[in-house]
Amino acid sequence: MIKEVEFDNLPGRFREIFSGCLGRPEQSDEVLKMYQAPERRLFVMRQGGSIVAVAGLKLHELEEPELLHLAVRKDKRRSGLGSTLIKAMINSFMIDTLAVWTDEDAVGFYEKIGFDIVNEIQTQNGLVRYKLRFSRAKSRGRLET
Repeated sequence: MIKEVEFDNLPGRFREIFSGCLGRPEQSDEVLKMYQAPERRLFVMRQGGSIVAVAGLKLHELEEPELLHLAVRKDKRRSGLGSTLIKAMINSFMIDTLAVWTDEDAVGFYEKIGFDIVNEIQTQNGLVRYKLRFSRAKSRGRLET
């Protein structure tokens, strides 16, 4: 079951799983505060009553929708939960394109489910960040929207 949750009422273990998608997990409370803005939404996926995945989405009427965060519980990774959660958000909000910025470790996941690299930058500390975009029109059925 996938459900949107409010910042002020985050379910148990949410922060723990959410911190897994951050480069600096100790900053999870600080990062989560940005979800107080009305255009930012938080989601949980549950299996058997337990949270197995979380996501953060930015939906602003003047900007391209953007997946800001995605984390799957460590023991549930590589089971299709991340792509299922993304697909549910795309369908729920009738999103035609969805952007995400990520590091090299996750590029393969996003490409596998139909995202394409559209930009690449090197940060001041030497890390490479990639912007990828999913387009419903170009999806080739990978997310099977």
